[in-house]
Amino acid sequence: MSDLNKQQYIERARLLLHQKRYKDAEAQAGFVLQDNPNDADALQIIGHCRLDARQYDEALKIFQQCLGIVPDDDYVHYLIAFCWYRKQELDTSLRFLEQAIGLFPYNAGYFSLLSNIYAAQRKYADALYAANQGLAINSEDIACLNARSAALFRLNKKDEAYETINEALSINPDDDFTHTNYGWHYLEKGKHKQAFEHFKEALRINPNSNSAKEGYKSALKSKLPFYRWILQYSLWMNHQNRTVRLIMIFGLWGVVRVIAFAGKGSPSWWKYVSGGLVLLYVSFVLMSWLGNSLANLFLLTSKHGKLALTDSEKSSAKAVGISLLTGIALLVCGILLDKKYLYAGALVCSFSIPLSFIDFPVNWFKGSGRQVTAHIMLLLGILTAILIFFNDDAALFAGILYFVFFVGYMWSGSISSLRK
Repeated sequence: MSDLNKQQYIERARLLLHQKRYKDAEAQAGFVLQDNPNDADALQIIGHCRLDARQYDEALKIFQQCLGIVPDDDYVHYLIAFCWYRKQELDTSLRFLEQAIGLFPYNAGYFSLLSNIYAAQRKYADALYAANQGLAINSEDIACLNARSAALFRLNKKDEAYETINEALSINPDDDFTHTNYGWHYLEKGKHKQAFEHFKEALRINPNSNSAKEGYKSALKSKLPFYRWILQYSLWMNHQNRTVRLIMIFGLWGVVRVIAFAGKGSPSWWKYVSGGLVLLYVSFVLMSWLGNSLANLFLLTSKHGKLALTDSEKSSAKAVGISLLTGIALLVCGILLDKKYLYAGALVCSFSIPLSFIDFPVNWFKGSGRQVTAHIMLLLGILTAILIFFNDDAALFAGILYFVFFVGYMWSGSISSLRK
């Protein structure tokens, strides 16, 4: 193949990649590889296609092959760093990105990724510095402007943050990432109406943006006050360091325990106060577990919300709704008929929590460790509910096992969040 023909295939492949026509781009690059299996340009394009398709492991293999051919290619180092960033392996990503910057320190895009890595590590001052370095290279780089605004928001420099994000919109009002960024900042402030408009605009520009889709659904669900408050708390917690999150999760629980203990043997007015605080805490915890599924149930009643939900989210919401309605019906039977129905009703209501975390359609005993644990917990709960009406001792034993799994599952979720 002549150099001219090769260049035509490569240029065509790059154009198709830019148009997100990945299969066609790979086909064009494949023609070059048929003639030369070690052509770095063609391999880089195919790797880029796999990266955009979220096939990160395959992309990494191809980029590593590229490095064996062109070890000093800064852009390949950057693409590898981006893959590791998407896989949330931040230290590895940072190592490759530093190599890319060392080879060519004049690409603003490298510094936008550097800023995003620092932000993910909650090093917001470093994230701001990296974004400013990128803007010193290209003052109109949209990715750096978005990274800068995000860092400024985290550093509580709101005026500068809004000024920066508005600058990004003035440079390119049709950038879906900027609108998505704006939308999430509004959601964090509880301004769901403004957030909704930005997410809607982002999806108009790029209907395939996953972040905009999630934001759009969150904005719709934020019409419910309880969900809006839980979402604000969750977004705020995500940006805190490990110490703050540790204090909020375990410290708050400890304070509530002390208040509950202090309520015993105290004056009647303090018992009401302590009881109210404990009830408020329990309600907050339950809403943090069930809020998303209950909000999805709300979306099922609206035209736009129903279209926004995935099939898995619809199934999960329906399962949670059925669990709660069945549990409430059994509780009513327990009040009117037999206490056994009361116990069964409380148990069935509790099924709504594992059902909120199980992926649908259910692939029993497959998936992540937490998925398998949720499957076991649900089956134990169903067995306990059945045994309540046939054998008290067996029901008590199964119920204890269910309770152990239940408590362990919820606390393990809280602990795992501290590692992120």
